[in-house]
Amino acid sequence: MKPPPTLLGAPRDWALDLGVATLVGAFLGVLGPFGSFYGGPFELRIAYWVASLWIGFIALTLVIRLSLRTAHRWDLPIWFALAVGAAVGSLPAGLMIAGFSAWFWPGNHGRISPFPVWYGETLAIAEPFTFAVYFLRNRPAAPVTAVAEPLASPTASLTARAATGGFLNRLPARLGRDLLCLQMEDHYVRAHTALGSDLILTPLKDAVAELGAIDGLQVHRSWWVAKNAVGHAILNGRNQVLRLSNGLDVPVSRASIAKLRAAGWLSD
Repeated sequence: MKPPPTLLGAPRDWALDLGVATLVGAFLGVLGPFGSFYGGPFELRIAYWVASLWIGFIALTLVIRLSLRTAHRWDLPIWFALAVGAAVGSLPAGLMIAGFSAWFWPGNHGRISPFPVWYGETLAIAEPFTFAVYFLRNRPAAPVTAVAEPLASPTASLTARAATGGFLNRLPARLGRDLLCLQMEDHYVRAHTALGSDLILTPLKDAVAELGAIDGLQVHRSWWVAKNAVGHAILNGRNQVLRLSNGLDVPVSRASIAKLRAAGWLSD
């Protein structure tokens, strides 16, 4: 699962997302959905939809970020967090857009559509928009083309790749080789290095097997961590967390606590 986003996010993230919202708003202004095609001239429709997408995005994004952080804490699927976040976030977003529409359109001042109407229209845009933006921004790296090799047992292949720096060879050059941790995301592994992260198409267990002599441990069913990446451990209520050198917090499963203590990663 992708690391939980901060509640406010980085300026670059806001600029990128608002840029996408502007393009989508301009496109909707041309189409004129939900009766807006007959609401005014071309320029007015575009101005309305761009402003509405901005208002909706700002209201929606905080709820989505809270939903993703909750999903990360409870190890819930990303798709579930996005769907629920968009459904809940459409409530404040839709209410704000409904108020804006009542103010914006000539001849419609002060009139707000019934709740099912504005909520349904907002949800119809929010759900696909949320999924599209998330997965476009977090799309996996293109898989590396495999070179034909003689047939060998899976165990022998993993051992051979580990001996030649196997998994590190899968990393894009821009990430370098300073591997901090691996994080399972469905059928992919997100590799975090000191320079960033990217998705690699491989099961977590195979990625760990390919690491060879790199000193590290699997601390959770979804996480493997390199020993030299651990800054310190944090006890958050009943939950143990490892704070890595890049600021990422990695959850430790209860089943792994004894193993980490025996390895000297955690104090008694």
